[in-house]
Amino acid sequence: MQTYNPATVGQPLTAEEQVAYKAIAAGGDADEKSTQRLAEEGLIVPDPYAPGRWVAMDPRAVAQRLLADEQETLARSLERMRQVPVIEGLAAHFDAHRLYGGPGSEFLPTMAQVNDRLGAVSTLATKEICTVQPAPPAERSAEVKRLGSDRSIALLQSGRVGMRLVYGIGALADEATRRYADAFIAAGGQIKVSAAREQRLIIVDQDSLFVDDYVLEGTESHSGWHIRDRATIAWAKAAFDRLWERARWWSEALAEAGDIRLSPRQLDILGLFDAGLDSRAAAKELGVSPRTVATELTEAKSALGVTTTYQLMAWYGRWAARAKA
Repeated sequence: MQTYNPATVGQPLTAEEQVAYKAIAAGGDADEKSTQRLAEEGLIVPDPYAPGRWVAMDPRAVAQRLLADEQETLARSLERMRQVPVIEGLAAHFDAHRLYGGPGSEFLPTMAQVNDRLGAVSTLATKEICTVQPAPPAERSAEVKRLGSDRSIALLQSGRVGMRLVYGIGALADEATRRYADAFIAAGGQIKVSAAREQRLIIVDQDSLFVDDYVLEGTESHSGWHIRDRATIAWAKAAFDRLWERARWWSEALAEAGDIRLSPRQLDILGLFDAGLDSRAAAKELGVSPRTVATELTEAKSALGVTTTYQLMAWYGRWAARAKA
């Protein structure tokens, strides 16, 4: 016996199926395919007194049943749609950092903006701040350097934040940096020295990463990026930890460095030469002109009493070997 199948409801009757219904309603017969569909819609039923024949049903009753089914479906759809604003309202409680990368990065075009953002983020730190400073910030004003130093010391003295700092080997020659290192260590911070030329970065609580700008051309030398992508920060933290393991403690490197007769910038230039860079590439890396590099090399030769760059590099090799031994 054919039964009503709601799964087929909603498909319009074809012209052939309409002709078939009219024929059955008039007491005639119709093709098997059309009768199958009409029976599924409830428009015809088997004739109980004549096997193999069909009897037409009132189409108005079928139409009312179809209308009731669609109204029920529509009511369910409206009920589900009412959940949309409720579910969207939960977005305020979703933390994109917890599972996904979250917002990527933001460009900070000036040194002032970098310092302001770093200050705001650091003030909220509760775990650890990790810093790589490849060279003393010679180009920064005394006010900016003092602001950074005071901020770091205050955070350490608060007791809620640990701080690890890796300096480049040139920092050993900078008197202001040595004084800061003494205060930093006395306040509970840790400092190591790396002879390799590293990239400047600051990681705050593994939630924020600050790096120099290597994306845009012609920007201010101390512009940078504030990165909040979770995967990138985790990668940077792993790289920092490996660097920390290889670096030497500040006090050991300082004791081994002995008499330092060159400036931090001069040592930084020689370090870049030692890494294989030429004068032009070293100037670009340091954000200075090739003429400045040439002038620094001349002054370094004079300070050491040598006449050639080869002699200068030989001195640097011996000095660096002691500092990183």
